[in-house]
Amino acid sequence: MMRRFAPVAWAVLGMFGLQWLCNGFVAWAQWPISGSILGLLILWLALLWWGGVPPSLSAIADPLQRHLMLWIIPSVAAIGDQAGVIAQHGLALMVVIAIATLLTVLVSAWVLSILSTRARQ
Repeated sequence: MMRRFAPVAWAVLGMFGLQWLCNGFVAWAQWPISGSILGLLILWLALLWWGGVPPSLSAIADPLQRHLMLWIIPSVAAIGDQAGVIAQHGLALMVVIAIATLLTVLVSAWVLSILSTRARQ
């Protein structure tokens, strides 16, 4: 059992360590982005370099992905709590949401077209 647990423990420690280092670096460098975003970028580059997700990282990511909706519940509760502000700035909020959604769809379609072209070759 300990042999199965050790790689997962190292993966968890690695993820926390990466976030801690990136948060510290962003604070030190005074970058205008979140340390979590920098950590995700570094993790993505590392996964590209490794050629996939290592089994130990997959062991901690898979259960979290099954419960991903739990991360959204506080945001939904906050929307209900801020109903007055949302009503006051509703039009501006809708415009921003529409533009952000459109950009997300366009970038996702662009990436999908690149990946599907590569897959056919």
